[in-house]
Amino acid sequence: MNSIPSPLDRPASIPILRRLLAAKVIAPAECQSLEQQIRRDLPWKQWLDRGLLTLGVVLILAGIGYFFAHNWNHLTDNDKLGLAGGAVLASFIGATWAGFDRFSGKLLLLAASMLVGVYIAVFGQIYQTGADSYELFTAWAFLIFPWVALGRFIPLWLCWIGLLNFALGFYWPVAPFLDLSESWTMFRHETISLLLLNLMALLLREGAGRWPISWLDRGWSNLILLTAVTIPATVETAGEILHTWDYQANNNNACLAFVLYAAFVTGLGFYYSRVRYSLPSLALITLSTCTVLTILATRFIVNDHSDNNSGIWLVMGVVVLAIFGGGVYFLRTQRLSHQS
Repeated sequence: MNSIPSPLDRPASIPILRRLLAAKVIAPAECQSLEQQIRRDLPWKQWLDRGLLTLGVVLILAGIGYFFAHNWNHLTDNDKLGLAGGAVLASFIGATWAGFDRFSGKLLLLAASMLVGVYIAVFGQIYQTGADSYELFTAWAFLIFPWVALGRFIPLWLCWIGLLNFALGFYWPVAPFLDLSESWTMFRHETISLLLLNLMALLLREGAGRWPISWLDRGWSNLILLTAVTIPATVETAGEILHTWDYQANNNNACLAFVLYAAFVTGLGFYYSRVRYSLPSLALITLSTCTVLTILATRFIVNDHSDNNSGIWLVMGVVVLAIFGGGVYFLRTQRLSHQS
């Protein structure tokens, strides 16, 4: 395998500049000038090469899955297991030969990790183990974890966290002890558990991002994890509001859910505006907040499903414009205050 180059031998990049700016090593004006120069000199050939290579790997993986689906009845059990296992082995050997510190090696390791899921699915179809869906994703995540830790590749880590999300999401519907909590009608286990899991991953990512590790300098990974956090929070809060509306349930559930959500997004907004400024993250949080406020406003304004009064819908349209307009104003204010 190839050795990892020294930090002094690596080319300048925008994440490195932002890390130096956070450490107050360079001035903001100098950082902005260097960032503009780096953006002008971006190696578009390298971006195009990596993009086409990634697209090729995705198409090959899709082709392997289609091959098994189309030729399932024409293959023996040994052929199915041999081809699926051989694909995993070939990808891992290719990743080892290319080197885990190179992009091609990391991409092949990601392909090998995905093919492990294909092998588990083929094995389960042949022997009909009767395992639940969550057990498949749990075994998949467990088997590829050494490769995930070895690869030092953010997309591979995100795929692993996605497998944990699937395992947790498929587990709750078949959990054996759910009947003991039938009286607890507030908050659904699926969304709350996914929220806590992704929030833990986001906190670890934010903490690890402060370390001088080059492969962690991927700002888009924070956005993906933040999206995975805000979606369950938004869905659960909106669900409690709509549940109170549709079934005339106790309003205390919706009030408590909204208060918890307000505290949650306030904490996220404070972090991404004061501690570690990120306008895309603030935009995502603002979109979630505007969505919940719109549903809450609809709950109070349009409280009768049979009322088709056009005046109510006119007022609702004005309220929606005011909510999202306030969100845009908030983002603009944050951007101007950060620039100043």
